[in-house]
Amino acid sequence: MTWMAGVDEAGRGPCLGPLVVAAFALPQTDLELLVENGVDDSKQLDPDERRRVADWLKSEGAERGWRMQVHISSAHDIDLAMQVSNLTSHEIDIFALLLDAVIGGAGELGGGVLALDACHTDAHRFGELVASRLDSWPWAGWKIDSRHRHDETNPAVSAASVLAKVERDEQVRTLGAELEVPIGSGYPSDAKTREALSTLVAGDEPWEHLRWGWATTAEAWKASHGSAVPLRPLDGRFRPGQQRLSL
Repeated sequence: MTWMAGVDEAGRGPCLGPLVVAAFALPQTDLELLVENGVDDSKQLDPDERRRVADWLKSEGAERGWRMQVHISSAHDIDLAMQVSNLTSHEIDIFALLLDAVIGGAGELGGGVLALDACHTDAHRFGELVASRLDSWPWAGWKIDSRHRHDETNPAVSAASVLAKVERDEQVRTLGAELEVPIGSGYPSDAKTREALSTLVAGDEPWEHLRWGWATTAEAWKASHGSAVPLRPLDGRFRPGQQRLSL
């Protein structure tokens, strides 16, 4: 049996909330089922449709043996990763981590394609970097297909994009409810997010779920405090974030 595994992320650009990466794998013979059931690039679906599709992927996947996993990197994780490397390197680590998990290390499913929505200006190079961090790569019978905007053309990557987006939206809704302040989507272009920033930087430190290393946060902090935004304290530990098996 030949498999298709797609990986995509949601929340690379916001100044608050987590980055979420999802991996989704299924036999290639099941790909048409995704298309028939409305699986598409998450940006092409409204919130209700995304939730419906995510629920269907999980319920159908439980019956058919599809594999999926979601990884959540908090704002704290992201800040620490950027202080020691950069966001792309952090995402490469997570893409590899999830592929090892859903495929089963050295390709135990037998063979197929690892389809990546590239987070690097050079899509081919992004694939090479993910491969370099996979356990015991190369895997017999497997190849990597790394492209930009792959979530628009590959149904497995589209499925991953939906799972990642639905999880991130839920995380941001939860944060806003706990804070009792409208925080919007977290993107700097969001008026609600911009309005909330003055409140979120008013304390002795920026709000824990802000990305302190983002220019948007730094500018709001400087406007409020007249000084450079503080750095997260480095504790010397790798922070992989939270993982949750969605199957």
